[in-house]
Amino acid sequence: MWLKIIIVLLFLAVLFCLGRGLYFLLKGGGNSAKLVNSLTARVGLTALIMLIIVVAWLFGDVHSNAPWLYR
Repeated sequence: MWLKIIIVLLFLAVLFCLGRGLYFLLKGGGNSAKLVNSLTARVGLTALIMLIIVVAWLFGDVHSNAPWLYR
């Protein structure tokens, strides 16, 4: 259960960074450093989510019900 909460919170942080990036993109003003930082944080958080899922799968916390895996 704690794993789902962490992943959902990180996903919400990704959406927040994406929204900030959109705001800075539409706002313009010639300050692209904030836009780059926001989108860099989004990519980093997404990589962290993927890493958490892979590590949880390796430790057996996450299981797959795909029929082609268990033939």
